Amino acid sequence: MSRSGRKWLKEVWQAAASAAADMNRLGPLTTPLGNRLVESYAAARSIEGGEIQRALRIALVAGYASRMVLAGPTEQPSLARSDFQLGGHPDLERLAADPDRLIDPVRTIATERLDSVMTLPPEVWSAYVATATMELQGQLTTKTLDWRLFSRERIEEMLRYGYVLRCLDEAIRAEPEHRTS
Repeated sequence: MSRSGRKWLKEVWQAAASAAADMNRLGPLTTPLGNRLVESYAAARSIEGGEIQRALRIALVAGYASRMVLAGPTEQPSLARSDFQLGGHPDLERLAADPDRLIDPVRTIATERLDSVMTLPPEVWSAYVATATMELQGQLTTKTLDWRLFSRERIEEMLRYGYVLRCLDEAIRAEPEHRTS
């Protein structure tokens, strides 16, 4: 990748990290859904402990913020409510209380259909994931969490989940809760 391409990736990552830091929480539906995605991911891979789940949530929020930064300038496509198997006027409060119904549609889009909302060339997305992985490994590593816990594959999956959660919020016209000073 060219020097200007690497600079662009770094700028996008910094903008996404700043947007993530400005958020108190995702949307009213995507906050509990994001938590359930992380919990089910950790359970499926026998990853124990609240500290690792907190770190995975940070990576997921980075994916959400990445969509916020990338969508407009790069003209990324949107999804409709029906892509998440939601009708015209879903009861969002009821869904937020039991978000499990949306885990499979989000997972499917994130793992099998990301190209429906992410049209960057694969090599650009791959380089972005590499940048995010390096940054998140540095940020999330602690005395008890080794950097190897944050593999490129693991970070990419969380970025994808977060990215698709932002697409869901766009589809239902929900916004994240921002920090107040």
